[in-house]
Amino acid sequence: MRRLIILIVSFLFNWSLSAQDINFTASAPKVLAVGEQFRLTFVINTKVNAFNAPDLSEFYVIMGPSTSYNQSTQIINGKITRSVSYTYTYILQATREGNYDIPPARVTIKKKTYESNPLKIEVVKGTASKQPATRQPSDKSAGEVVDVNKEDLFIRVLVNKREVYLGEHIIATVKIYSRINNLSGFEDVKFPSFNGFFKQDIETPPLQSLERENVNGQIFGTGVLQRVVLFPQKSGEIEIVPVELVCLLQQRVRKSTRNPFDSFFDDFFDSYRTDKKLITSPPVRIKVNTLPEKKPATFKGAVGLLNMSASVDKTEVKVNDAISLKVNISGTGNLKIFEAPGIHFPPDFETYDPKISGKIANTTSGSTGSRNFEYLIIPRHAGNYRIPPIEFSYFDPGQERYKTISSNEFNIRVEKADEEETTVISGFSKEDIRLLGSDIRFIKTGRMKLRQKDKTIFGSTFFILGYIGALVLFFVIFILYRKRIKRRTNLVLVKNRRANKIARKRLKIARSYQKEKNREKFYEEILKAIWGYLSDKLNIPVSKLSKETSVKILKEYKIEESLICQIVELIDACEYAQYAPAEESAPLATVYENTLKIISKFEQKLNLKNYPS
Repeated sequence: MRRLIILIVSFLFNWSLSAQDINFTASAPKVLAVGEQFRLTFVINTKVNAFNAPDLSEFYVIMGPSTSYNQSTQIINGKITRSVSYTYTYILQATREGNYDIPPARVTIKKKTYESNPLKIEVVKGTASKQPATRQPSDKSAGEVVDVNKEDLFIRVLVNKREVYLGEHIIATVKIYSRINNLSGFEDVKFPSFNGFFKQDIETPPLQSLERENVNGQIFGTGVLQRVVLFPQKSGEIEIVPVELVCLLQQRVRKSTRNPFDSFFDDFFDSYRTDKKLITSPPVRIKVNTLPEKKPATFKGAVGLLNMSASVDKTEVKVNDAISLKVNISGTGNLKIFEAPGIHFPPDFETYDPKISGKIANTTSGSTGSRNFEYLIIPRHAGNYRIPPIEFSYFDPGQERYKTISSNEFNIRVEKADEEETTVISGFSKEDIRLLGSDIRFIKTGRMKLRQKDKTIFGSTFFILGYIGALVLFFVIFILYRKRIKRRTNLVLVKNRRANKIARKRLKIARSYQKEKNREKFYEEILKAIWGYLSDKLNIPVSKLSKETSVKILKEYKIEESLICQIVELIDACEYAQYAPAEESAPLATVYENTLKIISKFEQKLNLKNYPS
């Protein structure tokens, strides 16, 4: 059984391998410097019988070909997937400047020959990327902003046109250039807002690595961060604001040592740090020209290179049957911006606003695709009708002139509907009855309350009384509001009024501590309630608050000696019980009730009218 399973799996592997497509690809850097070594690789996804290398006489062959093999197998949900790759690698060196073509390599598989893709390599005189400098130890923290030559690391907004017509598309590309090898990533990318343009994004894959490119005779690593299609919406000069980008640079920090034996081991223990460099692109100015005068009457704002087609789904219908007329405009241009084409329908046709749809792709060639306008029309009377040719005008920026395209005309034959559908009442059709019903109202019966037409509320008795009442109410509210403001400015009065309210809040907190049997917190809140009440009620500053001061002022208020003695005894009892053992003090509930009763008695006795002068 085990042998049978192995045989089946082997058969499936061989079958999947024979059924797969043969992929044979070649890869190498596109730009090189004179004297620079590079790697040329050929990869194929199956075993070959023979490998024939291309002519490499234009380069110095340092090594090759070296062969490597890679195999992987995956089983996902019972599905077996196997992939293999055979790689042939050469190490070459560019010896002189120029543009070179590497012809395809050839392999033989089961007596059948396959070729790889050809390659083009440019060799320039410039040098390769600069190596990162080694930093000596410093006290600066990681993440500092470093100084990098702006000629070695910069960013640009590239546009394919600097001067366009209104509505003509522009391809803008945000691209980074680097000649340093310690660039490890980016952060805080601020792309332009492209104010003054209608922007459409072009799908751009995430930047994983930089590609080599010849820039003015120097080799740079370049990468595209964003591509967009822009359509200017106003004439004149429009500025594309700079791009801002923070580059992360990995710096090696070498330990300093005076011991020559330690320097050998320090190479293995060097630390790295990530520094930051802010780079910005220069602004880009676009000159937008206005469209030429004498625009055709059928021009709806379309700019580009466009085609048009139109069709109807029926040419013979009955009255009240719907007809669909479709207009398709395709090509390259500002497809999402222009208006629907104008169509002259017969007056006996009921028409509706068009339903707009389309499929538009944004590429480096601009916005390409089609836009559909579907009109629903309903003939209301029988007869033969003609829809004249549909004309649509657009501006061609390549030839700098307007162009008009048109469709065929459409002849529609409308027949009468069935008898019971056309004659309803006194020769009126269904449509006539529907329209008449919108302006017929039933006659009201019964009693109706009538009033004189020219009689108004202005000048009547009700109006005068209401006006006077509103004026009196305003003055009453104004006086009450003034009294309230004056009362709030009297701090003594405000503190006196809130004394009882604040004391009861503290007693409520003390009540919760009583339930928790937390004696220390309970007596602390009782004392705060009593002292706070006396301070607010008697207008005693906290710095001068004491039993002697309180007793003196209470006597000035003509409070009975017995009530004064009760509050003094309560304060002494609470201060003693706060630190006394539990068995030597009164129950918490008793203390709480006594405090509440004493504060209530003082609230009845203390009155602002009894304030000493």
